[in-house]
Amino acid sequence: MLIPTYNEVANIDPLYRLIRDACDYDVMFIDDSSPDGTADEIRVLMRSDPKVHLLDREKKEGLGQAYRAAYRRVVKEGMWDRVFMMDADLSHQPSHLKALDKALDDSTFVIGSRYLRGVSVLNWSIIRLNLSYVANWYIRAITRMPFTDCTSGFRGMRIEAVPALLSSGIKSSGYAFLVETLFGIWKRGMNVSEVPIVFVERAMGASKVSAGVFFESLATPVRLLFRSFLADSGSDQ
Repeated sequence: MLIPTYNEVANIDPLYRLIRDACDYDVMFIDDSSPDGTADEIRVLMRSDPKVHLLDREKKEGLGQAYRAAYRRVVKEGMWDRVFMMDADLSHQPSHLKALDKALDDSTFVIGSRYLRGVSVLNWSIIRLNLSYVANWYIRAITRMPFTDCTSGFRGMRIEAVPALLSSGIKSSGYAFLVETLFGIWKRGMNVSEVPIVFVERAMGASKVSAGVFFESLATPVRLLFRSFLADSGSDQ
C-alpha cells in the first residue's frame, strides 16, 4: 500500500490503526520532507511493525513524482504482487481495502468510486461536491473514459500495471496525475473496475489543492485527448 504524505503528522497514527484494524498489508509512506515531523512519526511505527516502510524524499515535488518514485522502488525490490494507493488524511476508509483487493481477482486496476451508487461523500459543501461532480463529467466528456470517478485517489492495481505506468511518459505532477494514470491504463486495454466507497472530508490538516493543481487538472484531459489522437494517427500510417 502506497500513502504519500506531506505535513500529515497528526493523521499518521490514527490512519495506521485503522489500516491494521482492516488488514495486515505492507504500508509504504512516501514523505516529501514534511517540516512537521511526519517522517519521524512513521519511523516510530517502523520500530514495532516491520511491514511499515518509509520512502523519505528530499523535497516536495507533488503527488505524481511521489508515486512515480514509489512505483520504481516497488518494481526494483519486487515487493508486492498488488499495489494500493490511498491518501493520508483519513478521507479514504481502510475498511474498503478488502473490497478493492477482491475486485483485483478479476481486474487489473480498480477505482474506489464516490459516485458509483449515487453520491457517497461526507462533510463536503454543496459547492465542492458540485465542482467534483462536474469535473468528473468534464473528464469523461473529453476523454470518453466510462468511469464514474476519474479523480479518485483510492485505487488498487496488479503489479503488472506498474511498469506500464512507469513507461507511459506521464507528465502531471498534481492531482491530474490520477486522471493521466487512469487514462493510460484504460487506453492500454487493461481491465478496470470500480467499487463503491464512502469518502469523508479530512478533519485535521490542510488540503494540498492549489490553484496550479486545479488548472493542471482542467488542462490534462485536453492534452491526453490530443496525445491519443496523435498516437492513433501515427498507428494508421
